[in-house]
Amino acid sequence: MAGGNMVRQNLLWRRLDWNLMRVFYEIVQNGGVTAAARAMNRQQPATSQALARLEDQLGVALCERGPGGFAVTEEGEIIFRIASEMVELMRHAPDLLTQAAGTVRGMLRISMMSSTRSRDFDEILTAIMRRHRHLEITVDLAPWRSALDAVQNGDADLAVTYVQILDPSLTYQPVFHEVQQLYCSPLHPLYGGRFDDPGALANEYFFLTGRDEPVEMTNFRLQFGLGTLTRGGSEDLGELKRLILTGTGIGFLPSLTVMEEVNQRTLWPLLSYGPLPSYPVHLVARPQAMRSLPAQLFFDEARRRLRARRQD
Repeated sequence: MAGGNMVRQNLLWRRLDWNLMRVFYEIVQNGGVTAAARAMNRQQPATSQALARLEDQLGVALCERGPGGFAVTEEGEIIFRIASEMVELMRHAPDLLTQAAGTVRGMLRISMMSSTRSRDFDEILTAIMRRHRHLEITVDLAPWRSALDAVQNGDADLAVTYVQILDPSLTYQPVFHEVQQLYCSPLHPLYGGRFDDPGALANEYFFLTGRDEPVEMTNFRLQFGLGTLTRGGSEDLGELKRLILTGTGIGFLPSLTVMEEVNQRTLWPLLSYGPLPSYPVHLVARPQAMRSLPAQLFFDEARRRLRARRQD
C-alpha cells in the first residue's frame, strides 16, 4: 500500500506543470485571481483556468472562492510554501550563475540617510567597487524611515540609516555613531557663544527635522525644553543646514556632516555640555536567504572590516 502511494506521488510530481505553481503563487500574493491576473498582465479567465488545472493535477482544492471572498485552504497553504521556495530559488539563479562564471554583475541599490558621512562606509564602498568592476551601484538619499521601508519592501538592497526599533525580520550591522551638536550661523546673535547648560537656549527659535528626528535627539530636546519655539525645518539635513545658515534660528546637525562649515566658521557649535545626543547608524539588509549576491558581498565586507577595526 505504501509502495502504491510512493508511485502515485512520483507520477504526480513528474507530470506537474511548474508554471501553474508560479501562477498560484501570484494568486495568493495578490489576494485573488483578478488581482493576480492584473499583476501578471494576463486575462482573468486564463488565470482561473490555470488555478483549476493545478487543483486538478494535485487532486485538492487550493482556494475557496465565493461571496465570503478569497481564502487559501489548508492544502493551499502547503502548496504556497512550496511555490514560495521555488520562486525564491529562481530569484537567486542569476547570482548563482554569476558565481559560477567568476564575475559579479548586477545592480546594488543602497538607500542612505541624507548627509551621512562615514569613513568606514566609504572604505567598504571603495573596496567593493574596485574588486567587482562589473557591478553597478546606485545610492538614493531618503529620510531614515523611508530608507528602512525601501529595504523592507525590496526597493533597496541595503540601507545606511538610523534605526529606532530593531525589526527581527531585518539584519543589522552597526557602522558608526552619529553625534548631534547645536549650531548657529554668523548671522545669529548667539554666534561665538558657548553654553554649558542647554536649558539656557530654551527660549530660542529652532529649525527641526520633524518626523525624521531620532528619538535620542527628541529626548535630549525635551529634557532641556529645546525646540518649543520653531521657525520650521526639514527632514533633509542639507536643507536644514540651509535654514540654519539664514541666522533666523538654531538647530541640531550631525557633527561629522558639518566639519568643513565649522572649520570655515560658517557654522558655530553652541554646546559645551556633554555628553551630546548620539545614536548608532546601521547597515540594514534583509535576511541572508533573501539577499542578492551584491548585497551579500557588501554586507560581508562591512562585517569583516568593522570587526577587524574593533580588534585593532
